[in-house]
Amino acid sequence: MNKWFWLIGTLDNWLIDKEETMRLTSNEKLIEQRSRWARYFTFAGMGLLLASLVTSFTTDYMALAYGTLLGGFVVAMIGSYWAHKWLRPPRADQALEKALKGFDNKHHLYNYLLPAEHVLVAPSGVWVFKVKYHDDQIICKNRKWHRPWRWSRLFGAWAQEPLGDPIAELQEDIQKIKRLLATQVENSVPVDGYVVFTHPRAQLIIDDPALPVVMVGDLKDTLRKQKRAAILPPPLLNKIETLFDEYIKAKHALRQ
Repeated sequence: MNKWFWLIGTLDNWLIDKEETMRLTSNEKLIEQRSRWARYFTFAGMGLLLASLVTSFTTDYMALAYGTLLGGFVVAMIGSYWAHKWLRPPRADQALEKALKGFDNKHHLYNYLLPAEHVLVAPSGVWVFKVKYHDDQIICKNRKWHRPWRWSRLFGAWAQEPLGDPIAELQEDIQKIKRLLATQVENSVPVDGYVVFTHPRAQLIIDDPALPVVMVGDLKDTLRKQKRAAILPPPLLNKIETLFDEYIKAKHALRQ
C-alpha cells in the first residue's frame, strides 16, 4: 500500500512540475533544415577541395584545379559558418533553455519564429535576447566593441559569426518586436533585452553599455532581479502570445 502512495505522489509531483515548466516553442523545421544544409555544404566543400588536389597533378586540368579549389573553399566556408551556428552544441536556443530552467509556465520562450530570433514572454514584459558565442576577451568601451587579436583564431575566424555591435543588433531586434506588438496590442508593453554570451571562456569587459550584457549562466538571476512598475495582467499576456502565435501561423502559411 505504501508503495502505491509513493507512486501516486511521485506522479502528482511530476504533473505539477510539467505544468510549472517554462513553455518552449522553437522552429524545429528550420533547425533541422539548417543543420542538414551545414552538413551538405561541409561535405561538398571537402569534396571539391579533394577534387582540386587530384586534378592539380595533371597539367592539362590546372584551370579546373584552381576553379574547384576556389569553389571548395567558398562552399566549405559556408558549411563551417552554418555548422558553427546550427550544429555546435549547445545551440543558442539550447543554451537559453538551460539557463532559464526553473521558470514557471507563465514564461514562454520563442526561438527562430519571430522577427527576433529569441524572445521571452514573461509576467514582467517581453524580453529579447541577442545571443553571441565568442571566447576570450570581449571589450566594449565608448560604445565600440572589439576583441584582442590572437593568432590562434586565424583559421577559425572565417567560420565564426563576426562580433559586430551586439547592442545595435539587439536594439534593432527590440524595435522589430515593438512594431509587431503595436499592430494589435494597444497597451504599452515593456520590451527590453539582453546581449547574452554563451561561450564558457568568454571574458566580458563592458563599460557602461546601453543595454544589459551578461553571461548565459547569470541570465536567470539577472532577470529575477529586474524591477517593474507592475506585473502584466494575464489577459494581456494571453493577447501577446496570441499575436505571436498568429504571426507564426501566417508566416508558416506563406512558406507553404
